[in-house]
Amino acid sequence: MHPGVDWPNAWEGGRVIGRAAVRDYWNRQFAAISSKVEPEDFTNEPNGAITVDVHQVVHDARTGELISDSRVRHRYWLEDGLVVRMDVLNQD
Repeated sequence: MHPGVDWPNAWEGGRVIGRAAVRDYWNRQFAAISSKVEPEDFTNEPNGAITVDVHQVVHDARTGELISDSRVRHRYWLEDGLVVRMDVLNQD
């Protein structure tokens, strides 16, 4: 990841900026939820981004209860081979 990576806080809302902020967000997120994200398709966008259609299944990390089972899009922008931004989009 780029040192100034801009990452969505899809679990709590908002965005986090920088590697340390992403790490802290992931630590909080994965203490509460367990997710399995499987890529299904990749698209190179005209603006240089890469969009990944994923199947995402999320469970409560403590109880194992299913929270969601959905298909979403993850869009990545790279700079010098590093992720500089990621967005989560609903599939149309």
